[in-house]
Amino acid sequence: MTENLKPTTAYDIQNLSNLSDATPKIAIIGAGLTGLMTAHLLEQAFVSQNRALNIVIFEKSAGVGRLATRYKNPEVNRDQQWQFDFGAQFFTAKSQSFQDHLQPWLAQGVIEPWLAKTATIDSTKAPSEIQITGQWDSDQPRYIGSPKMSSFGRHLAAVLKHTKIHYRTRVAPLAQSEQTIERTQTHNKTSLVDIEGNDLGVFDWVICTAPQQQAIELLQQTDFVHLDRIRQPKMLACYTLMLGWESLSVLPQTLSHAQWDVLQVSEADAIINRVFVEHHKPGREAILPSITVHAANQWSEAQVDEDMTVVQNQLLQAVLSLLDWEDKTAPKLVDCHRWRYAATEHTDDNKSSEISYVDDNKQWVVTGDWCDEGRIESCFKAATNVVQTIAG
Repeated sequence: MTENLKPTTAYDIQNLSNLSDATPKIAIIGAGLTGLMTAHLLEQAFVSQNRALNIVIFEKSAGVGRLATRYKNPEVNRDQQWQFDFGAQFFTAKSQSFQDHLQPWLAQGVIEPWLAKTATIDSTKAPSEIQITGQWDSDQPRYIGSPKMSSFGRHLAAVLKHTKIHYRTRVAPLAQSEQTIERTQTHNKTSLVDIEGNDLGVFDWVICTAPQQQAIELLQQTDFVHLDRIRQPKMLACYTLMLGWESLSVLPQTLSHAQWDVLQVSEADAIINRVFVEHHKPGREAILPSITVHAANQWSEAQVDEDMTVVQNQLLQAVLSLLDWEDKTAPKLVDCHRWRYAATEHTDDNKSSEISYVDDNKQWVVTGDWCDEGRIESCFKAATNVVQTIAG
């Protein structure tokens, strides 16, 4: 590593002993769940083969993981707080391999099942038409991070032994690095620099796990063999509305008497997709009453460049029509977040069976959940595919 690297945080674990020039040096761009799982599975594979490796993850933000949590405190009783899982609310494990991968984390309590009670509502007949539909069962559980969704990514980062994570480090477009390849390294090695021109090191493999648009920006001036293909998937936005009340006693009746944890809006063209009750989740009983609302992807995409205040007001009115509160039971906290690239829209024209795009000549890989179904399990599938490519 060079002296120009940004300082690392407490999550970094440096155990890069017994390295030599023959040790594979792997750069991962992005410390989301795909990047973290890729590093984790690569470490497991190389250790099982009694091989050394050196992984460096470059993350442009200040933290890890796609699973996001936001906190807010009321103006009074500031020892209490609202807590919102404003990204992914839960995730599934449909494949046996992902179920096996999760077992240690379940045993440690880092993740746990959420057997939520479900309901549907027709937004044209709200609020009287809420219909209880059942409960998620243990045969196909949904999982949440504990005590918050972002805990999973942080624990993944903390157990890495042959990986160093550098936060607030934005890798420059790879075309800038390519200009120095012939002068500074042999075939199949890549020199990376950050956007300020600082040297980040020379790597045998470069794995880009950034969101689609960022991946395109990193590679668009190169001759990456799959450049046209990574442009094909269409990403859709999602707005998240977060609402909080200061006590259970001031909840609207539709929430205070709710026999559901997850409410699905059945109308196909509705603004709202689902409503999640945060304080009903396992381990969240101490937080202030709160709900997280996911807008429909198609509606969100149509409003993606709209002023946030306008969007927030539209969403608030849509939720009001569902839950029917009065002035005295209106939420005390209203917050909104825009996910510009939240879901992958697959069509017959852009659907691909590939979960990762490998340029064998350059030894570059582009992958991520957006290459698949946009789920947390897609991150694991992408990581598994990268391990098969690099470690065999």
